[in-house]
Amino acid sequence: MTMATKVVQCIASFSYASLSPAATLQRGLTAQLCCRFISSSGKDAEAAAKVGLEDQRIGAGNFMNQAGLKPVGVDVGNGLMAGATVSPSTSIFKQTTILDVGSQPISLDMQATTPTDPCMLDAMLAIYTSLYGNPHSLTHAHGWETRKVIDAACDHVAKLIGAHPKEIIFTSGTTNSNNLSIKCVARLYKSKKHIITLQREHKCVLNSCRHLQDQGYDITYLPTKNNGLINLEHLEKEVRPDIVLVSIMTINNEIGVIQSMEMGKLCQKKGVFFHTDGAQAVGKIPVDISKWNVDLISISGPKVYGPKGIGASYVHHRPKVRIEPLISGGGQERGLHSRTLTYSLLIGSGEACRIAQEQIEALPSHPLLWPLSD
Repeated sequence: MTMATKVVQCIASFSYASLSPAATLQRGLTAQLCCRFISSSGKDAEAAAKVGLEDQRIGAGNFMNQAGLKPVGVDVGNGLMAGATVSPSTSIFKQTTILDVGSQPISLDMQATTPTDPCMLDAMLAIYTSLYGNPHSLTHAHGWETRKVIDAACDHVAKLIGAHPKEIIFTSGTTNSNNLSIKCVARLYKSKKHIITLQREHKCVLNSCRHLQDQGYDITYLPTKNNGLINLEHLEKEVRPDIVLVSIMTINNEIGVIQSMEMGKLCQKKGVFFHTDGAQAVGKIPVDISKWNVDLISISGPKVYGPKGIGASYVHHRPKVRIEPLISGGGQERGLHSRTLTYSLLIGSGEACRIAQEQIEALPSHPLLWPLSD
């Protein structure tokens, strides 16, 4: 056996055993957490950083012993370059460990965005190396295998909100989902020109409504009470015969108040579609779209420790909510949002929803959810 063959075998065994994505992620996360919960400067921080780097030295040492040579560009002294050569995830966690020590501020606003959970990265790495088939190409095995993991991810998202997988449409984020829900429903039901939303909605909702207002739609911007909640009686009085949609967020992104989901029952009674921006709610509180009588809900990936650039829309299937497609293409996503799926992000988001479903604490009957409370 030639030296080159020994080296290849050694690298393969080392990469998939000693430094498998799950193993390196776990070691990297341990060191990373040590750094995050101590002072960002001083001896404690330096000690925590050394713990993480020591793991990398051990990994690099094992590699050198098995390979019997020193790869070009690898600094055996600290192991940084060796890790980058052996495993992508090794280099990633070295970088985050070093950056966290003394340079990264601590974020306390996990409603704005969240860091990507290392478990998501572990789930996504295989997509870039082995599951690279187009999930929409169903005439060969590569497409079938990718389709399987996408269906599993879709199932995780659906279970988190109590929906059916066929009711989930993947988008590029909550802004995309809100635009899809508001504009596309309004444009399909052209005979109805009235929409109700809140004055305190997210900008993407307000700007979508203003865009429709410029096209001749009549938008009612409801005020809130001093506590940030809406008055359901006021909402009911504003409903007109020509109304097509009510769009009110579940949890306010700035002050955190949880609106009463009795709105869904009111809208169902009035025969009007109800959309809610659930970016701040899904994965944070129990969400049950059947109990809430929600027709459309927007979901964000990075709000639940998933990857950036991915979101989803729930579109009620029975009775069917019809929407005009925002994008024309090959008919993916039931023709409602055609494009080749960014399935690495999609799978990461599905994994995030799976973990959220397992770990979320079931809240008691929240006074702002059931029943309405002043």
